[in-house]
Amino acid sequence: MLLVLDMGNTEIKIGVFQNKQLIERFHIATDLKKSSDEYYATISSIFVAAKLDIALIEGAILASVVPPLTGVIVKTIESLFNVTPLIVGPGTKTGLKINIDHPNELGSDLVIDAVSVKERYGYPAIIIDLGTANKIMALDKNGDFVGVSFTVGIRTGVESLSSSTAQLPQVSLKKPSKILGKNTADSINSGAIYGTKALLRGLMIMIEEELGYETKHILTGGYAKLLFDNLKVPLDIIYDQDLSLHGLRLIYNRNHGGEDHKK
Repeated sequence: MLLVLDMGNTEIKIGVFQNKQLIERFHIATDLKKSSDEYYATISSIFVAAKLDIALIEGAILASVVPPLTGVIVKTIESLFNVTPLIVGPGTKTGLKINIDHPNELGSDLVIDAVSVKERYGYPAIIIDLGTANKIMALDKNGDFVGVSFTVGIRTGVESLSSSTAQLPQVSLKKPSKILGKNTADSINSGAIYGTKALLRGLMIMIEEELGYETKHILTGGYAKLLFDNLKVPLDIIYDQDLSLHGLRLIYNRNHGGEDHKK
């Protein structure tokens, strides 16, 4: 079995694959204060609860956008599973051509999303990943990564609004029934959720105009579910909560001669 980990600023997504099948997925909070031993206890307890045999893990791969925590998680994986994870970074074989000014600056989270879409859905494509930050990226008609636009994430924006104003409170993210809020909580949620919908719709239209052709639309990320049900855009959107996990599997197999890349 293969262990895959996608470590973001808010959460660590963990998946276990049996060949191409994702048999388990977990989410744990990203915590810079936790030690390797604490992560060891957390992850091992998850495996016990899921009745997964730790000894069956034969390989691991990690994508991290939290450098101070990367070494901690690597130590945890080595101690718990007795394997050294492949870390996605410059020099890793991905099969993705990155056509931007400084390819080595591209975050591993964007790389694994793009690889997953290219291999599993095809191209051209616009990929929307909603997390701590919103990331809207594109693969052109050749399957090359050609750029990304960052915007403030939904939760990040709401927290910033509350901390920067005297009379606006922290609220739980919940989709209001109407755009025009009748109370403070609904008004904040309306701007955060419907405002993000409008932003994404506009950016997708503008990106397709810049590319000169229509694309597929793939949506993922921790906050994607808030928008997916009623996100009205000119063309269909595919929602894939496991996009990054499959991207990690594909990259691991490309680097280890797995079943996805056998000649």
